[in-house]
Amino acid sequence: MGKGGATLAAADKAHFRRTLLRWYARNGRRFAWRETHDSYEILLAEVLLQRTQAPQVGANYGRVLAAFPTPEALGRAQLSQVREALKPFGLAKRAPTLWEMGSHLSDRFAGGVPLAVADLMSLPGVGRYIASATACFAGGVRTPVVDTNVIRIMSRYFGIESERRRPRDDPWLWRLAESLLPRQRFIDFNRALIDFAAIQCKARKPDCPSCPLLRRCLSAHCFIPDPDQ
Repeated sequence: MGKGGATLAAADKAHFRRTLLRWYARNGRRFAWRETHDSYEILLAEVLLQRTQAPQVGANYGRVLAAFPTPEALGRAQLSQVREALKPFGLAKRAPTLWEMGSHLSDRFAGGVPLAVADLMSLPGVGRYIASATACFAGGVRTPVVDTNVIRIMSRYFGIESERRRPRDDPWLWRLAESLLPRQRFIDFNRALIDFAAIQCKARKPDCPSCPLLRRCLSAHCFIPDPDQ
């Protein structure tokens, strides 16, 4: 179903919200960057998490943070030091961007981290997803976080698809994600989407039989093997 034909009832959205929050209460993952409100620590984690598995970042995050505990420390470091710190988990190519980000934070924001999405997006290597995640998780800003994984869940459950070549840049999907946010527990909800995509609604071999959204998911039948075949 394309977006033009998608009719998302308020009751369906409410069920989606409630179910994901209940699932998250039992299955949510714990990471060091979820145990802090420090905006730099959260931004650093979000940059490292881009196109990288969370457990992989989790195993190395503490060491990177210890080496560069502040934006000033990151900006003052030698590029070779940043590259060396990122090498163990395959992110050495991201070193120049991370180093530039530290310099920008030091020079333009006096060593602080802005919490406005537009300001965050002005930093090297920070797109809308990282900016929104940082604003939400560090600043308590009620904003959605939309990436390929979140889009996958919404597309499967609601039976929608973007008409854009890069769906993550589709304003319509961002508006849909915003309409799903609860008024209060939006941080938990955004994290629930992230964890649900990683654990339950995986890109390949999603665990549909045990999915709490199975009954109303418009795509579930596509992934459940036919017992008669």
